Amino acid sequence: MSTLNVDTINGQDVHATGVVSAGGALKAPNYADSGKPASAEPGTVIYNTTGTDVEVWKGTSWLSLGAGNMRTWTTETRPSSPSVAQFGFNTTTSQAEIFNGSDWLLFGSSADGASSALFDFTTFTFKSIVGRGNNEGPSASQIQQEYGSEPWNDGQYMKQGAAQGFQKWTVPEDGNYEIEAGGARGGRDLGSGQYDFWGAKIKGTFALTKETELEMVVGVGGNQYYSPHGNHAGGGGGSFVKNATTNQLMLVAGGGGGSMGGSYGWSCGRPTGHAYGRSGEYGGRVSCYCQPSQPSPGNGGSSCGGHVGGAGAGYNTNGSDGSGHCGGVQGGRSWNNGMIGGRGDYCYTSSGQENRGGFGGGGGGNLTSPGGAGGWTGGCTGGNWSSYGHCGGGAGSKNTGTAAQNTEGGNSGTTGGQYQGNGYIKITKT
Repeated sequence: MSTLNVDTINGQDVHATGVVSAGGALKAPNYADSGKPASAEPGTVIYNTTGTDVEVWKGTSWLSLGAGNMRTWTTETRPSSPSVAQFGFNTTTSQAEIFNGSDWLLFGSSADGASSALFDFTTFTFKSIVGRGNNEGPSASQIQQEYGSEPWNDGQYMKQGAAQGFQKWTVPEDGNYEIEAGGARGGRDLGSGQYDFWGAKIKGTFALTKETELEMVVGVGGNQYYSPHGNHAGGGGGSFVKNATTNQLMLVAGGGGGSMGGSYGWSCGRPTGHAYGRSGEYGGRVSCYCQPSQPSPGNGGSSCGGHVGGAGAGYNTNGSDGSGHCGGVQGGRSWNNGMIGGRGDYCYTSSGQENRGGFGGGGGGNLTSPGGAGGWTGGCTGGNWSSYGHCGGGAGSKNTGTAAQNTEGGNSGTTGGQYQGNGYIKITKT
């Protein structure tokens, strides 16, 4: 670039070829982006014909003086070698952006490049929506209706997942999220049921990125009615949270097993510790008349003996079906089989519906023993009519988060709404 040095000017008019336009105004040297000088003396002014803007060399880079409208470009045409703090409007994304020295950031975003949130979010508790005793989850329309005018309830950020009752929610922005889940309680005969076996409460913190989809199953309590023997109650369903974007299971709160009645099965001493939703990965099982085999973590529960309830589902496989007494007693179904609760024996109910397991993989109840619970690893069942029955096993839990808190039988409150011990999943941005 040529330089004109002038000490004193006395005349009224100065004419210099190349720096004065035809109209008499001062004209700065014109350059396109690709032809700008790599450096200049501080204070040098040019006109950028690419950006239609006046720029000054500030000693390290060219700085726009904002003489024209904001520069516009597409993602493909924006400057390939921008200066720090170069600013413009990207017509591809319809977003203003600024260069931080290494990356283009949305204007007003954090330094790590995280963009603005998809919607405002602080905390929310996702519910089972359907009532206690339902072995299938809510329909897509029920999900939409339940969550009303929430900003994310638009059919895009909240929708049905891979099966009926699976709730798929989108993470609004990068950050840490605390997820707390409660497994649902087991059924308790309305006439002579002895115990309330609460599901586990599981809590952890997870680093999640914007637009990650979380797929959730919220457990439902096992069904119950006035049965003739008091044992015909379903196991509770587990509550599951899966990262559907990465296909990784994040957290599971195991449900509680079904309760025995007060008339039969006392020869085993009526143990109960195994029947609450478990804090560890294994489901509950009892050795009395017989010993159910130990399932591998993540699989459905097992059963042994005569006229026993269905075992609870694990994440990977179904729970074992029950045995005898009119037949048809089902174990809970796994994730890939829709997490449907198993049907109970149908000697005294219509198709075994009043003693079915809850959505989330609960097993159906039977004459000798109630159903096992659904969860990461299903609860087991066992016994023999009429002296050796025992309560359904609680399901195992899983927690891959940090700051983990696993509480056996911890979901004895009303966080899930509708009834005490209903399943729930609470997500909070920390």
